[in-house]
Amino acid sequence: MPGKEDSSSDKEQCLDLFLKIGLDERTAKNTIANNKVTANLTAVIHEAGVTDGCSRTVGNLIYTVATKYPANALVHRPTLLQYVVSSKIKTTAQLDAALSFFGTTASEDFKLNEFEEACGVGVEVSVEEIEQAVNEVFEENKNVILEQRYRTNVGELLGHVRRRHPWGDPKIVKVKAVFPTVFSVVRLSLIIVFNKFLTNSSWFAAAAI
Repeated sequence: MPGKEDSSSDKEQCLDLFLKIGLDERTAKNTIANNKVTANLTAVIHEAGVTDGCSRTVGNLIYTVATKYPANALVHRPTLLQYVVSSKIKTTAQLDAALSFFGTTASEDFKLNEFEEACGVGVEVSVEEIEQAVNEVFEENKNVILEQRYRTNVGELLGHVRRRHPWGDPKIVKVKAVFPTVFSVVRLSLIIVFNKFLTNSSWFAAAAI
């Protein structure tokens, strides 16, 4: 019985720790059900020095490090965590690039400037730049959007924008790309319907005369 009580206490402590880094309760509970992930995440949290908590954004990135970091490059994990905690790496795209970089580097030495360049560290993409990219992508695909209208693959358009600005904030990219596209589709559809209405009205008027 004492063993079960100790185990229950450990799980409660882990749950509390995981909630402190901003994980939602469901994810935290699912995590403690997996001993391997629990051990990895606990180790990474201590390694990152955020046992007292951190923002949800940082916490989610730390969770990704715990679950996806390449086992052949553990020697470099503290370096990556420093970049995450300091928000030099702050998006999933940057983190994915970092994981790929270390997966290739393994335990070998690497040049910090090459790592930073590969992960877009220090690259700031303004809202205006994202808006410009969205407008350019929309114009380039305008005919397809007109043809497909509500069947337009917005995800594909988002992909075009992300390729132009891979380090842009994905939330801003989504907002700036999805809503204008949907609005434009509705607007263009209304114009088409209105033009057809005017054409038909003119025909009926001429026929009546």
